[in-house]
Amino acid sequence: MPSNVEIKAIVSNHEEFAERAAQLSQSEGAIIRQRDTFFNCSQGRLKLRDFMDGTGQLIFYERPDTDGPKLSRYSISPTTDPSSLRTVLSDALGVKGEVRKKRLLFLVGQTRIHLDTVEDLGHYMELEVYRLRQTLQLMVAHNLMKQLGVSEENLVTGAYMDLILKGSNEA
Repeated sequence: MPSNVEIKAIVSNHEEFAERAAQLSQSEGAIIRQRDTFFNCSQGRLKLRDFMDGTGQLIFYERPDTDGPKLSRYSISPTTDPSSLRTVLSDALGVKGEVRKKRLLFLVGQTRIHLDTVEDLGHYMELEVYRLRQTLQLMVAHNLMKQLGVSEENLVTGAYMDLILKGSNEA
């Protein structure tokens, strides 16, 4: 199963973070709109990512719910009919919840930098470091955290879905 190292954190200044990421990537980034539907499953997380253009991906992943850099193992299957796949999976497994976001994607070497505006949550960033040995992935992730001004106290555990469910349980 493929893997990457991930970091997720709250972004306090969206514009400043976008500027830093643009400088590092030497690009303005690409805007991607996503609707992730999470399904009930016995281990890990299963989500259907709908790109809102008739395409999507079914993604299964496992990663620890800790802050800081963490190893994520995943499997991805593309789909050209996310709507009907959502119906089948909803009927079979039940829906845990949904996350809607606007993602600004920057690429820096083997790393994807995501600046996400998540509906009902706010601004977050994710780093995903790919195709390097795990020790190198961790070094790259820590280095980019520093360059982007991401502080330890802003690190987040879990997935956006967990944060949304936590918020709805506290209301």
